[in-house]
Amino acid sequence: MKKIFLIVLAVIILLATAIFFLIPTKAEIAGEVTIDASDVVAAKFLITQTGWDKWWPGKKLSDKHYQFDGADFYISKVTNSDVYLALKKDGQVFNSDISYLAGEEGSVNVKWIATGEDKSGFFSRLNYYFGTKAATEQIAVILNSLKHFLQDERNVYGYRIYLNHAKDTVLLATSGTYPDKPSLPMIYGIINNLKEQAKKQGAAQTNFPMLNVTQTDDHTYALNVALPINITISPAPNTTITHIPKGGNLLVADVHGGPNTADNALNQVKAYMKDHRLVSPAMPFQSLITDRSAEKDTSKWVTKIYYPIL
Repeated sequence: MKKIFLIVLAVIILLATAIFFLIPTKAEIAGEVTIDASDVVAAKFLITQTGWDKWWPGKKLSDKHYQFDGADFYISKVTNSDVYLALKKDGQVFNSDISYLAGEEGSVNVKWIATGEDKSGFFSRLNYYFGTKAATEQIAVILNSLKHFLQDERNVYGYRIYLNHAKDTVLLATSGTYPDKPSLPMIYGIINNLKEQAKKQGAAQTNFPMLNVTQTDDHTYALNVALPINITISPAPNTTITHIPKGGNLLVADVHGGPNTADNALNQVKAYMKDHRLVSPAMPFQSLITDRSAEKDTSKWVTKIYYPIL
């Protein structure tokens, strides 16, 4: 019996010794996630405290103190590319660095490195070992929360922005400049003239009217109106036929609301393009799904924003 006890004791001592030397004196954690978003977008929500308020999965106690799953996170320093913070839980402290770096094809890599305090005692090391596992799981959940937030364009820009392809290749178009912003009756008067012109030459409308109004200076507005049609016709004076490549790339946003809402959506698509370093070969336009001349309630207006990209 005594012999068995000694053997068991020896095994326990050997295991404890192995654990002591296998567990490092300083615990280290590494978490990483690849996000389908630009590094510019990541910066907006990672290195700004107002950004943290929108994606953080736990509670905010102050501008530099956040909580999640029983752990406290204290932000100590923010730079252009890093966030330095301390992760504290159950008496354990991990000093952390969250950084981001642009990846391939419009993605960004976010990395979280955390290092624990030096521990020389056996039970201190063992305690930190289990604490490291829990902290690693928490970091993974937090990084995934950031990923899911940034990959939804509605969180970043207020609208779902997606890629589509041009189907209408023939446009009957007209343009002009005006001292005041063109009114709705003026715009629909032009649209109706284009419809009549197309009808007289046997052309059929293939999609909704297209509109672009741009203020070029304090007293000048440039107006462009186009009607997608199925065949090429002879344009009347002050109108042109424009051919666009079939299958061309278009960024699209669906909008519900009045003209100010549509203008805001257009600006957000522009911001999306800038953040993703996209280039446009042609002017953007609004596709007037709703007949605005007939529907007086602007909250019921439906518009598609189209922005050509290379």
